[in-house]
Amino acid sequence: MKRINPLKALGAVRENRPVSSGLLRLDLELEGSCSAEAGFAPGQFAMVNLPGSQAFVFGRPLSILDWQGRRVSFLYRVVGRGTAELARLDQGSLVDVLGPLGGAFPRLADDQAAVLIGGGVGLPPVAAWLARHGRPGDRGYFGGRDGADVPWSQLEGAWQVSVDRHESIPAGREAFHGLVTDMVASDPELADAGRRVVLTCGPIPMLRAAARLAQQRGWDCYVSLEEHMGCGYGVCKGCVIPVLDEKVPTGEGFRNATCCEEGPVFRAEQVLWERYGALPTL
Repeated sequence: MKRINPLKALGAVRENRPVSSGLLRLDLELEGSCSAEAGFAPGQFAMVNLPGSQAFVFGRPLSILDWQGRRVSFLYRVVGRGTAELARLDQGSLVDVLGPLGGAFPRLADDQAAVLIGGGVGLPPVAAWLARHGRPGDRGYFGGRDGADVPWSQLEGAWQVSVDRHESIPAGREAFHGLVTDMVASDPELADAGRRVVLTCGPIPMLRAAARLAQQRGWDCYVSLEEHMGCGYGVCKGCVIPVLDEKVPTGEGFRNATCCEEGPVFRAEQVLWERYGALPTL
């Protein structure tokens, strides 16, 4: 699902607060009667920028955690100048919002159960899917650096948690020590031969491992890719990724797809994993 005519509007900050040691939640109230709730589907993103003369050359792509009426929410991590500026915004500050953009995770058939895997700032797309489409058989898994890095307040119900370092786990909470994909692989609830579909977003090594696990289990897998997007709608070509395509005239069997326009959600088997995210050969 793609939104042909995304909404462009000003949003006022209602909350902008840490939800873990590394993640912040940004809640905006869109101006006037602006509402794109009906057009938002989990997996889509928005371009967020400062208004007027304060604007960056390019907005910052943020996956949408929730969109209800005029209220839109994001989770983000400070990784550079742009997100550092966003983190300093106080209640009432204004930002430009362009979205929802890109494609979304699919709805699943009644006989399919979702295996939702989120890593770090990759939580919003899978959390949004579970909130909107989740059913009793769906299971969510989140991987963080340690207990302090986990946004516990955003993970209720079906979610299980893994951490790279088993420390700072809050009282009354549990966390698997190891990779989130190892937690998924060892979950006895997934040992049956039922039809399952992996929906995942996070760091490239995690996505690669999730795709490999899904292939081993015979599950379908959809990945939402986190790329450095400039424009957000396919013009600047700054977020291309290699995807398999036998029709490419070069004979190499792949082409570069714009992540923002053709994605950010792709079927895992579309992605040329040996090239995507690989370090250049010097």
